[in-house]
Amino acid sequence: MKDPLLTTLKRQLKAETPVPKLAKPIVAAPPPELSEEELFTRAMQGATRMEAPPPPPRPKRRPTPSAQALMRRAQAEGELERADQPLSDTVALLAGVAPEAILEFRQNGVQPRQFEQLKLGKLPWQAAVDLHGCTLDQAREAVLSLLDNCQKEQLHVAKIVHGKGLINGQAVLKSAVNGWLKQLPQILAFSSAPAREGGTGAVLLLLKRDRQARIDPRLDKPEVL
Repeated sequence: MKDPLLTTLKRQLKAETPVPKLAKPIVAAPPPELSEEELFTRAMQGATRMEAPPPPPRPKRRPTPSAQALMRRAQAEGELERADQPLSDTVALLAGVAPEAILEFRQNGVQPRQFEQLKLGKLPWQAAVDLHGCTLDQAREAVLSLLDNCQKEQLHVAKIVHGKGLINGQAVLKSAVNGWLKQLPQILAFSSAPAREGGTGAVLLLLKRDRQARIDPRLDKPEVL
């Protein structure tokens, strides 16, 4: 049988014992949102600022010489270059020509009748080059390439379209072509073209024939051109 006094004592002790409260978990507060500027500032902390190297200097452009400057240089250096170079720009420009001037040149030995046919355009040209838009260097190379191709292909009449464009009042390209052709030994004659072939903006050339022998396969013997 349970002791009533003991039971009463247990009840009192149970009532007097405090129930421990559970501690609330500590939740860390979320970090404040940073702006892009603040993020960039934090990321750049400790970085060393480097100065950009100065840009390289721009190369100086050579000034384009005027027609008068070319003519003066031709007069000063023409005789010297005549002895040193087979084809000289300054020698070619010694005698300038007008835009509408008619160009004519004939070596000794060219028959007058053949020269007259060239002038009238009755000798059809077989190759041509157009120098519009060319510099002096480009035009010189184009003329030499035309003559080289004519020699390889056994062509004897050619045309050069030089135009009548002016630089500071001078027909520099036309003057250069006129002077170049007079320096080339393979040129027998040349003349400004008739109107239907370009008139005074073009020139027709009569070239030397290649005297080397070639083999005619039909005859099996050399044929001299």
